[in-house]
Amino acid sequence: MKFWHALCGGALVALFCAGALAQEDPEAVYAKLHRATLAGKTDEVLSYGTAAQQAELAKMSKEEKDAVIGFMSKMLPATYTITEKTIAPDGNSAVLRGTGVVDFIGKADSYLLANFKKEGGVWKVEKSSWSSNKPPVAAAKPAAVVAAPPPQAAAAPKAGTPATLAAAATSGVEAPAVPKRRSRANEDARVCLKQSTDKAIMACAEKYR
Repeated sequence: MKFWHALCGGALVALFCAGALAQEDPEAVYAKLHRATLAGKTDEVLSYGTAAQQAELAKMSKEEKDAVIGFMSKMLPATYTITEKTIAPDGNSAVLRGTGVVDFIGKADSYLLANFKKEGGVWKVEKSSWSSNKPPVAAAKPAAVVAAPPPQAAAAPKAGTPATLAAAATSGVEAPAVPKRRSRANEDARVCLKQSTDKAIMACAEKYR
């Protein structure tokens, strides 16, 4: 029986310690801070701040601290949506961004910027604010412009080709003369005319007749 009690006690302690040491992420810590602020729980709100913040607020009276938390509660949206969570590569700082609607002198969109710092392995809120100033949107990169290749001039058709003759006929411009090829008979006559005597010329002509 004693062994059973000892075993159960050890298991319960282990579970309790594991839950206590489980590290909550920045989003969960801010959710608790948000609820505590709306409820006006000053001491709980201060417990989520960094050591430097707690030391600064320790100089204030309870009434002053309650007044600050009360004013903060009016500047918070009843509900919100986290839009961005960024944790530094070293894991010791983080940033949360979110959106919500604040109902203070009329409803208006509001934007969260919360900075976190890890102290003793626990996330603490270093700075938190809601503002009507919308964070800038990253500018889209312009699309690459591809230059069109320069137009290539069409090769001019050679003189005397059907294309040239057709173009000349439609434009009213006289088509370039097409050189005539000499016939075989013309070439033979030129050979015979080179002979030195008439008799030789006649003989040549008879040969090519």
